Amino acid sequence: MNRRRGLAVVVGLALAVVLVAARSVQVMVLQHDYWVNRARRQQEQVITAPGPRGQIVSADGYLMATSVERFAIQLDTKEAGNPFQFAKDAAPLLGCPVSDLTRRFTGARSVWIAQRVERATAEKVQALAPNAVVLVPDSQRLYPLGTVAAPVVGFVGREELATVGRYGLEQYYDALLSGEPQTFLAIHDAVQRRLSLRQLEQGRAGYDLELTISARLQATCELELAEVLEARQAKAVSAVVLEARTGSILAIVSLPSFDPDNPGAAPQENWRLRPVQDSYEPGSVVKPLVAAAALGHGVVRPGELFDCRQRGVRVAGRWLRDHAAPGMYTLDEIVSESANAGIVEVALRMRREQVYRTFDVFGFGRRTGVGYPGESAGILPTVDSWSGLSQASLALGQELTVTPLQVALAYAAIANGGWLLQPRLVARATGGEESIDDRQQWRAHVLDASLSRRIAGMLELVVEDGTGALAKVPGYRVAGKTGTAQRAVQGSFDDVHHVAWFAGFLPQPDPSVVVVVAVEEPATDFWGATVAAPVFARVAKAAMCHLAVAPTEEIEPAAGEAT
Repeated sequence: MNRRRGLAVVVGLALAVVLVAARSVQVMVLQHDYWVNRARRQQEQVITAPGPRGQIVSADGYLMATSVERFAIQLDTKEAGNPFQFAKDAAPLLGCPVSDLTRRFTGARSVWIAQRVERATAEKVQALAPNAVVLVPDSQRLYPLGTVAAPVVGFVGREELATVGRYGLEQYYDALLSGEPQTFLAIHDAVQRRLSLRQLEQGRAGYDLELTISARLQATCELELAEVLEARQAKAVSAVVLEARTGSILAIVSLPSFDPDNPGAAPQENWRLRPVQDSYEPGSVVKPLVAAAALGHGVVRPGELFDCRQRGVRVAGRWLRDHAAPGMYTLDEIVSESANAGIVEVALRMRREQVYRTFDVFGFGRRTGVGYPGESAGILPTVDSWSGLSQASLALGQELTVTPLQVALAYAAIANGGWLLQPRLVARATGGEESIDDRQQWRAHVLDASLSRRIAGMLELVVEDGTGALAKVPGYRVAGKTGTAQRAVQGSFDDVHHVAWFAGFLPQPDPSVVVVVAVEEPATDFWGATVAAPVFARVAKAAMCHLAVAPTEEIEPAAGEAT
């Protein structure tokens, strides 16, 4: 009996040894990879953090958007012992209610409790539970110039640890600015205590964007437009300052604006870059384009006079008012005095397709391709949708809408010898030693050079002896055109809602800068000649100073000054 019992014990032990050996072979050989991977999952955690976001820099070297070092804080709730006590201790350091931390304890072992924390604060939080807290490199987006060019630059949001462009150039160029993420390996011991955090991949910083905008000129223009916004109690004001030969935007203003560090504090309509995203009827600023088309098609004889004595003209059963003084006008005088009756007669001498083509060749009804999200194309109705009044209305800048940027490009074509240019806000993207030009700009020849000089002469007459007298800039010959347009409100026009325009360029006869100003719904006065023209003069003067363009004409002393 004892022998049998002993034999059974030996056999049992032998079987146990065989089973253990078999299981060992299974675990160590056949299932080796499985158990190694499982151990790694328990002892190692890969954490991904975004690479440093690229900066946005003005043409004159000012930082418009940059990122500073911060840290994200991750907590191991089991290793923390009592995570709720940890939350009570950490909340005062992080400057938040305890509930903001405890609501993150959702049952997961590792939770993010804070982001964008300064180093000193993050290290104090880590000291509360050194084995439970890990600090991961993070960043915070800052806008050193505050509201200057805020609608241009835009702002960012957050998705986990990633900074994501939400508006403006931050959104449009997000892929370039973001770079490539960096990864870290968090290593735990057998009982899940974190031992170390090691960087696996360094990632790559995002590209920096170099803008065409001058921060100093931009700030000066914003001050000038803020003054008219308040003085005229306007709904909004816009301005574009453009290099006539290159299409580079030197300043682009949209007020009221917002603080990109706290965009939620402002109405969302203030986020808009109005000169790019909003379109309005242009009014009389398109009359020079109609005059150019008429000359190009030969429908006006040299020195021909047009009867503008009736203070208006009847077209398709409707009376179109004329605010110009009654008289007989040449084509140049029609433009300089902004005579509605004269320009309507000129437009009616052309075929419908020719009038449509007048605006189409200057890019109206199409996006400019400036490189900004949500750009408006404006509205240019096709000929088959026109009424009997449309040909006359279009000549007066009605029944179509344009952005201030589109108007600036059309006037640049007059200024530079007939070239319609693609505008740009970004000159290049740079990363390390690499530099990438933003894009190959297109351009199209839309106006004969001699004809562009002829129209520029008309526009100079507008400022010298016409409706644009308040647009004069001492020391420079200015060419430009006033415009006053009604705004449709709930589908109808009234005598309350207007847009006051002035578009022009200087210095003649070799202009380098185009300036367009649009004042939306001014309350105290609404004429382009009295509201927009003076602002144009101040902005244009600032542009000449910024570009160091020497005066081309003698500056007359102000009244009372010694000569």
